[in-house]
Amino acid sequence: MLSLSLCSGTVLAASTYDTNRSLDKGISVNLLNQDPDPVNPGDVLEVRISIENTGYTDIENCYLEIKPEYPFRALSGEKLVESIGTLGKRSEDDRRKVVKFKLGIENDVNEGKYPLKVYLYSTGSKNKISFTRELTIDIDSESNAEIEYINVEKLVPGEKTRLIFGIKNVGNSPLKNSMFSWECTNDVILPVGSSNVKHINLIDVGETANVSFEVLTNVNTKPGLYKLDMILTYDDIEALQTITEAGTVENQKRKTIESKAGIYIGGTTDFDIAFMERSPTGAYTFSVSNIGNNGANSVKVSVPLQANWTVTDGSNSVILGNLQKGDYTIADFNLEPGTVGKELPIKFEISYTSSDGMRQVEENILSLYASPSALPAGSKLPEESSGSSFSYKLVLLILLGATGLFIYKKYQKKMKENNAEGLTGENQIEEKKTDE
Repeated sequence: MLSLSLCSGTVLAASTYDTNRSLDKGISVNLLNQDPDPVNPGDVLEVRISIENTGYTDIENCYLEIKPEYPFRALSGEKLVESIGTLGKRSEDDRRKVVKFKLGIENDVNEGKYPLKVYLYSTGSKNKISFTRELTIDIDSESNAEIEYINVEKLVPGEKTRLIFGIKNVGNSPLKNSMFSWECTNDVILPVGSSNVKHINLIDVGETANVSFEVLTNVNTKPGLYKLDMILTYDDIEALQTITEAGTVENQKRKTIESKAGIYIGGTTDFDIAFMERSPTGAYTFSVSNIGNNGANSVKVSVPLQANWTVTDGSNSVILGNLQKGDYTIADFNLEPGTVGKELPIKFEISYTSSDGMRQVEENILSLYASPSALPAGSKLPEESSGSSFSYKLVLLILLGATGLFIYKKYQKKMKENNAEGLTGENQIEEKKTDE
């Protein structure tokens, strides 16, 4: 009996081992499909998982749970555990179940195959199971970038300007260890205070990184369109890669993107207006100077309608022609102030054609003193009339005096001649008498 008992225990142990082993092997967990396939970084992944019992016993109260680890992440509102009830034995219809889960993919994942852990267990009173499977998920990734924008289209010669380049990650994987540089034809535009190279550690998917430079052009640069050559290099982790068992990238290489853009040098300029003089008739003279770094063509200065000053005679606009940088000319306006005896602001409008062919309008406000003695055009000041009359009288007196003096001297000369002739006649008579 002892011998029989020992044999019976051995057979029972073997039977139990075989049953556990058959249960373990009788359950299959497989990935039916993934959507999308492959999935891109930052996308939402849907997986359909098949669970099948090919064993000879039922398994009650079964649950399937996914355990997301990098690069997978749980989504808000989406379940991670699904109850699948009883898995019937191989001869029954409910032996097979299909479960769907949704997961998020991290933005910074590299291309490759990544394991998704699935945990299957049961809470029934018999034939309990508990094991983990790894399902392989394909993740695609494409690194790509572009120069999205440049913040300025025009540069003014001799004027320091902040030049900003926007570099956008338009791919499906982060851009790492990026380096951006630029240069202009014939070094017309040069950076000041830094070099023309900037490094960027990371640009995430869909994001834009801004790199800025302080630039300057020569004050004598000829207006025109100049070319900017731009170069962006970064680690292209998808071009040459080896995925190890741990899912890491061992090999990388640099990728280069070259592009070009045009930037205009020239454009607008600045003007200055200064008061020069005022005539007694109310004509005001102003100097108009081009104080900018660009020339201006077809310059016109106008006095628009305003409360403090009124154009009384003639046009309210004066054509000045072309003004190169540093040049100036004069403009006259017949103006009448609204109030006298104090300084009044007067507004001018200067319209011109800039070096880029665009018509520009600039406003300039000047503070101008309205003199109480200012009269409308065509009037004369009393002081001026009295002064002129006095001048005329003085000249007339001088002329009359000179004429009288001339006549007087001529008269004296004639008298002397007459006296001389009389003396000569008397002498001749006396001599005649003596002879007789």
